[in-house]
Amino acid sequence: MITRLPLPKPIRPHQAYAAIINNLETFNTIDLESADYLEILKNITQLNIIGGGVYDAIIAQAALKANVDILLTLNPKHFIRLGKNVAQLIRNS
Repeated sequence: MITRLPLPKPIRPHQAYAAIINNLETFNTIDLESADYLEILKNITQLNIIGGGVYDAIIAQAALKANVDILLTLNPKHFIRLGKNVAQLIRNS
């Protein structure tokens, strides 16, 4: 979350919103469907992931669906635990 980056002064939610809206037309969006969410639920259940890890699993599913080359994160361990397919995409920023 850009509101939680290790910055000298945190980005306020309204600043994050403005940055996203201002750049949205340059983003490639990925629509997750019910089958994607069922896959996420299956995976987090098998891996016993709870809490904020669910959001990491959603991000990872979107990355897999988009067939990205790299998933850049400040928290690699949060994503590596999601399985081999996700772990091979992880790069620490």
